[in-house]
Order: sequence, then structure tokens, then C-alpha cells
Amino acid sequence: MAQRILLVDNSPPVVAALRRFLHGTGLEVQAVSPAAGLEGVDPSSFAVAAVRPGTPEGQAALAALRAADPTLPVVLLLDDEEEPAARVPAEGSLVAPLTRTAVVALFGALARLRTAEARVAHLERIQAARPVTLPDYEFLKKLLLVEVKRSRRYHYPVSLALIAVDGWRERAARLDESLRSALLGELLALVASGVRDIDLPLLYDGERLLVFMPHTDVLGARTVADRLVQRARTRPGGLTVSVGVASYDGEGTMSFSSLVRGAADALQEAQAKGGDRAEHGTPRSRRDPAPPT
Repeated sequence: MAQRILLVDNSPPVVAALRRFLHGTGLEVQAVSPAAGLEGVDPSSFAVAAVRPGTPEGQAALAALRAADPTLPVVLLLDDEEEPAARVPAEGSLVAPLTRTAVVALFGALARLRTAEARVAHLERIQAARPVTLPDYEFLKKLLLVEVKRSRRYHYPVSLALIAVDGWRERAARLDESLRSALLGELLALVASGVRDIDLPLLYDGERLLVFMPHTDVLGARTVADRLVQRARTRPGGLTVSVGVASYDGEGTMSFSSLVRGAADALQEAQAKGGDRAEHGTPRSRRDPAPPT
């Protein structure tokens, strides 16, 4: 769905230039007359606003925008960078003559920032409404170790998946710590909604997610992994993930660390093949007799 740019300027050349430059970028321009004010316009529904502040009508429109939505990014359209209006506080400015490169870069960056801030605010509202106490990781690790031992004793299958965002390091380098945490938190919620309530999804090492699946054999694990890859594709923003899976059938010997290594090997293989896929690995284990019952 296209994001909208609110242009408070009814100058035909400016309107035409912005619409031409932003065509095909996922940004649509809606122009309103400065003289008409913001009557019937909801600034919060726009990604960015653009105003010509050099006129009394433009200054009034800018004040109305700030009052209606203080978080809305505003771009000043200037005829001269030396004009007094250039000193008005804003998130960005463009000086005539407008160029495609400058318009696309500035409006695109501010629209992405608007989307990221909205996502963080949404996650904060969820957290405030449903405060969650994060479990201690060492406790979870002990729980997983016990579950693997139980699967050996009672001969039932278990599987483990490691999930990584494709191109994570490059993506993370463009985000500050809060946005990185928000993105991983959103991905964890997406993963949790795609597995059973007896499965255990958690953030594993700061950039990968782990899902432990008791009573899940190879075929079941592959189905879950493929589903998680598909679910990640539905998230806006062009994000894809790679998934590595390892399974234990309940026979012979197996350890939690062996499952993790097998899943890590499979994850590396999925990434080497271009990502946006799931691969199933073989845990590094011995086929020793099962422990006595």
C-alpha cells in the first residue's frame, strides 16, 4: 500500500514535479491549497508533509500541522536557501529547482523513518498493555537440556530451528539499538504466532532466533520451517529469513549442543544458497544405545 505525502501547495509546477519524481516509489502526493488550511485533512494519516513556509498561508499551515501531529516529518520547500523561512525548524528542506534525486532521497528517508517510529510505538503500546516478564535465559537453557534428555529416555522426537534475518548485519548497521530490538521483537512475535503453544521460541544470541519443538520429527520440522519462511515474507519491508533445522528421532544419543550445531550448519547452508529458504541438517551425534529406562 502506497504511503501518502501531504503537499500544502497548489502551485501546478510544484505539484506536477513532485508527482512525476515520486511516481513508482510507493509514495503518492495529495495536494491541498494553503488558503484552505487543513480542513478535512488528517495529518496523522500521511507519511510526510511538504510546505512552502515563505507565505503567511504557508506559515499558518505549518503551525496547524505541528499542532495536529507533532511527530509528522515536515519538508520545507524553499525558493532560496538564504530566505528567512529556511530557519524554520523542520525535518528537511528542498531548494528550487527541485531534482528527482533530492526529492526521492529525502521523502523516501523520512517516510521510512515515519514507518519505523510507528512500528516502535505500536510495540511499546502492546508491551504497556500486556507487560511481559522475560524468562531467564539460563533457566530456558536448562529446560531445553532437560527436554532433550527426556526425549532420549522416552524415545520421542525433538527438533530445533535457528532463524536469521537475511542480510542482518547490513540491515542492523542502518538502525539504532532501539529499532534493532524492535525488529527482532516483531520477528519473535511473528515466529511465536506460527508455532504450537508447546514449542519454545526465543532470542538466541542477539541476532538469531531459536525454536525448540518437542514431539516433532523431521517431516514436522520441515513443515514448520517452510511456514516460518513464508510468514516472514508477509511482513512489510522486504524482510526474508533463512532457517536451519536439526532433528533427533529419540534413538541413540543426542545432546542439546549437538542439535544447535546441526541447526547452525543447516542455517549456514540456507544462507549460502541465497537465503529466503529452509534447510534441514544432521545433528552431529553417535548412534549409541539409548540410556536404560
